[in-house]
Amino acid sequence: MRIAFINPPHADWSLANNVTYLLIQSHYKHRGRYADQVEFIPAPYKWNQYESYDDVIAEIKSADVIMFSSYAWNYTIVDGIAKHIKSQYPEKILVLGGPHIGTNDPDLLRGRKYYDYICEPTKPGEPFMEDLIDCYIENRLDPKSIAWELRNGTGRIHDLSTEDYSIYEEHQDYLKESVDYARQNNMEPFIVIETTRGCPYKCVFCEWGGGINTKIYKKDIEIVKRDILAMKAAGYRDAYLTDANFGAFEDRDLEIFAFGWENGFNLTDISTMKSKDIKRRKRLIDRWFDIVGKDARAPKSGEGKGGLDMWGETEYVSVVPTVSIQSISEEAMKLADRVDLSTENKLELSRYINQRCKEHGFPIPALELILAMPGSTLEDFYNEMEIINNFKAWGSFRHDYMFLPDSRLNSADYKMLHNIETVEVYSDIVDEDGTDNWNSLYKNKKTYFHTIRSCNSFTHHEMHQMYFMNNAANYLLKNIYPIFDEIISPQGFTKECFCVIINLDGWEGIYTEIEDIFCPSTPPRSIRQLGGKFRVDTIEEFLEKNRPILISELFRRLA
Repeated sequence: MRIAFINPPHADWSLANNVTYLLIQSHYKHRGRYADQVEFIPAPYKWNQYESYDDVIAEIKSADVIMFSSYAWNYTIVDGIAKHIKSQYPEKILVLGGPHIGTNDPDLLRGRKYYDYICEPTKPGEPFMEDLIDCYIENRLDPKSIAWELRNGTGRIHDLSTEDYSIYEEHQDYLKESVDYARQNNMEPFIVIETTRGCPYKCVFCEWGGGINTKIYKKDIEIVKRDILAMKAAGYRDAYLTDANFGAFEDRDLEIFAFGWENGFNLTDISTMKSKDIKRRKRLIDRWFDIVGKDARAPKSGEGKGGLDMWGETEYVSVVPTVSIQSISEEAMKLADRVDLSTENKLELSRYINQRCKEHGFPIPALELILAMPGSTLEDFYNEMEIINNFKAWGSFRHDYMFLPDSRLNSADYKMLHNIETVEVYSDIVDEDGTDNWNSLYKNKKTYFHTIRSCNSFTHHEMHQMYFMNNAANYLLKNIYPIFDEIISPQGFTKECFCVIINLDGWEGIYTEIEDIFCPSTPPRSIRQLGGKFRVDTIEEFLEKNRPILISELFRRLA
């Protein structure tokens, strides 16, 4: 039995995240009944080179079973490859996994008939594939014998504490080959590490972490340390930490980070625990800074970086724990079933992290806010300007609210309850900063999704205003607010700015485009483009052009 795996990365200048495949291989090697009868074909990783589906298929066409991981950023490529394989090789068994399936989006799910089996988002992949492989070899492959769903209590969890091996040690040759290729081709040397799995929360916008609503399972700390050393030995400098609640096991989690740091290996994009205890959140940050000190290895801010040498840009990786604020509105957090700090404490924590980063010479971490959550208001949106100004993370914008197809947010019942109106939009399959991809397989690919247009707490006209100001506020706060910071708050200042902006030359054209983006009766448009280019560039050029009159009008209004 030959098995293959396809997981296109978010952009073709990045290595693919093939760690899930390595997890399944090691799991079956140690736990499977027929390990000696299974061959795992190396997963494709040369995405900077592939120019057609056939280029990808050529590497794995000897497989009997082909697994696909579907995400918001790659599902159109995944579905395109799968459909192409099925038309050429109808006898092959195609298996779909990942978080972007369509349990709450029937149209998406119905359009995926070329897959033979689907591992739903809340099913751990290891036991799912263990069942599928056993059934295949025993010639009793039936969906009912392998298809189960963890959330209903009938499925098997995968307890990481039972793993007594390092997948990175067991796949050292493949990892070294991959990262050497990334270095030679100036690609992003992307890899992930998972030290815990599961999440006790049930946030409505989450397809997996909150969807499971289970206890957290921990990998043995000594195995994690072996994982880190194995990745470093292969040639990696850092790994994306996928744990949903860093700091939930405070001493353990910090010991893991410290071990990596002391061995010259960074754990990045750290998502901190959800807790209402401001003292505990501050203590976590303090202890983290105790580990890193004022080290010369502090990453650079990334401002002014250019080009697409993703290997060279590893010095810009964020190792400061992110602050997952989502919204300043306590009502929005309540409707999202999100456990977190109070509004007052969020402001306090934002100021505190800013202070600690300055003391230690570290760039401010990414700020995790979501644009226009149900329950939030236009007033809440402007109140968040204080947090943005506290952080001064000028490259960090509120995320467009993606109604992910398998989240509770996307269910018909939830949308009806909160009078949510959505609109279909798309983004090109590129990184959020608008970076171009390199080759034709990725060019002109679009990721379609639904975003919010209005709900009980704000109108579609208010949504248009929030969309524009989300992309304008960083420029305004960074470049103009220092002139006025002693006489008005960040929220008051940005409100006044909007009142001036709507009368500036060029506003009408921008606003007409925004109206069209959020109009449900016109064809879907790119949510990340205005004026034919990246939206932030267009808006900042408009503001820079009108800067003298904007400042003059602000002086007149605020005098």
